[in-house]
Amino acid sequence: MKYLIPLIFFTSILPGSVHAQSLKKKIKIETGGCDTIKGLEQAAAGYVWNTGNQDIALVSEKGVICGKSKGKTYVTAISKTGGNSYHIEVEVYTSTATDHQMHLPENTSGCAAKDDILESIVRGEKYQPTNSWLRVSENKRHLVDILDNKPFLFLSQTLWAMARRMTREQIIETLDVCVAQGFTAIQLIAHGHYMGENVYGDLPFDDENFECPTITSGAHPDDAAAYDWWDHLEFILEEAIKRDLVICLLPTWREQWNQKKNLTGKNAFAYGNFIGKRYRHLNKSIIWVMGGDAAPDSNTKVDIHRELAKGISFGINKKENYDNLMMTYHTHGPTITNTFLDEKEPYMDFNTIQSGHSLENLEGMLEESYATQHKPTLDFEPHYDKNGLLIDETRTTIYWGVFSGGFGTSYGNWNTWHCGGRNDIAVFKIPDSFLQSFGSQIKHLGTLLNSHPMELRIPNQKVLVNNPTSGMERILANSASDSSYIFVYSPKGASFTVDLSFIKEKKIHYRWFNPRNGEITGEGSFKRKAPVKAFSPPSQGESFSGHDWVLIMD
Repeated sequence: MKYLIPLIFFTSILPGSVHAQSLKKKIKIETGGCDTIKGLEQAAAGYVWNTGNQDIALVSEKGVICGKSKGKTYVTAISKTGGNSYHIEVEVYTSTATDHQMHLPENTSGCAAKDDILESIVRGEKYQPTNSWLRVSENKRHLVDILDNKPFLFLSQTLWAMARRMTREQIIETLDVCVAQGFTAIQLIAHGHYMGENVYGDLPFDDENFECPTITSGAHPDDAAAYDWWDHLEFILEEAIKRDLVICLLPTWREQWNQKKNLTGKNAFAYGNFIGKRYRHLNKSIIWVMGGDAAPDSNTKVDIHRELAKGISFGINKKENYDNLMMTYHTHGPTITNTFLDEKEPYMDFNTIQSGHSLENLEGMLEESYATQHKPTLDFEPHYDKNGLLIDETRTTIYWGVFSGGFGTSYGNWNTWHCGGRNDIAVFKIPDSFLQSFGSQIKHLGTLLNSHPMELRIPNQKVLVNNPTSGMERILANSASDSSYIFVYSPKGASFTVDLSFIKEKKIHYRWFNPRNGEITGEGSFKRKAPVKAFSPPSQGESFSGHDWVLIMD
């Protein structure tokens, strides 16, 4: 049964003052029920309404609060004229009858019937297994194309809640923006952060049972009964592939295996087998990402994800074989996957770190990853931007991450990762939320890294002579393994000195690259006469003030 919550939207502003003493500060609502705040009914449209967690309760522009799922959250009402503001606690409770109505779909004949439906879907020629076009490079520093051995530059936009929160039209618009901005990948969760209906009223599972995905034999988007959750996710994957985007697909999230314990070592294989088989034809462009913002810090958790990965392998290959798959793990911040997963973990192709939205955490994390395991690594969840307000901090940490050895980077924005599900944190608008952030500058990083042979680039702090190589003002250097070029990143425009023994040319060309707009300035050349040379960037300033520069030497 599709479960719909009634919402009424009005935009007219009604006059009237409200006395805080008469206001109800707490409200209890049954799932599916709606109520208003006593004392604010007549003046409700004069306030901006927000709810803390839209998975628990929603609120209309007239202050109508509707319970969505069991839990506690809050609603805020802020006067549009700068007057009073109110914070109301909301508790949503679920009766046995309502819970049954919300979670059990109509006409279900048991989970066994789902296997027959899945087999009927994947029987066609379209759904034959494909091999990942990516593999790990020989030097264990990059991912490369299996056909031409050319490095893949990983620049990923975080859209965790896309499968649940976006319509088909919004998905197309968003993916077009991602491509225009220079992203090469996206990352999302197969079933969303917190289990619930998508924009079309569909659930991913029957009663959150990972062995019982809610699937139908049809797939036409105009047929609401046929177009299910997994058809909608397939649409996302196909549209991304049309645009040459790699998809980092997280089959699950921490809530289900680390908190609710719905996903366990006993059912993880079955779910992995389902999702692997369902999307085996798209495996070529999928990086399968275990975890979901939590560390595998116990044998039980390690086993869950090992079984999940094994199930995906069986779904695609009918046996445990990871050779034609690309897999990794998303841990929480600030940790690295090396800490918990052995270098010989069968499904792990590359490591990730999560610096955890912090300016301080990143330092040393990538270096530690490379020092402890011989695998590529990158920051899979770095410092997030927020509608452009943290653009300098975000850019600096991303350049630090790449110059520390990352074979690319993820990127996140508080306005976009939730895809509209947490507008109380930061409002999501297409395309504004994408354009007013560091995302509009990511293409410049791509231009820089693609300007010279990427496969030769390695971190090399020995290039710098007596310069800050640690702390919040640290300058980072990369050099080519064949000494053909040098990159130096100065985060605040501070001067530095370069050891010229790391570049082989007798006549050395240099120029300054502006990470904010991709422009080149201050070009010049000189003949090697001394073993070192000092450089001063075109501008200087305080940390995170828009005065970062990259010196290019070749």
